[in-house]
Amino acid sequence: MAARRWPVRVVRRCLRPVWQGLVACGGVYLAGESTRTAAQRPPLLLRPPVGHPERLRPDVPLTALERALLEEWQRAG
Repeated sequence: MAARRWPVRVVRRCLRPVWQGLVACGGVYLAGESTRTAAQRPPLLLRPPVGHPERLRPDVPLTALERALLEEWQRAG
């Protein structure tokens, strides 16, 4: 009768701890971001910061390449 119970032992001793470890690992990966509050999140950047060498200049028109890239980007949207 004990010979019939070996699959149960395998599940209890080997597969269950593996499953519990995977569940814990998934919990860390999925729940890690949800613990941050709004005050702890970095601010959303809409443009480069002041003094950044790649700052946007509204007085300079886009080049032909930049216009083509912008159109392609908007189509992909």
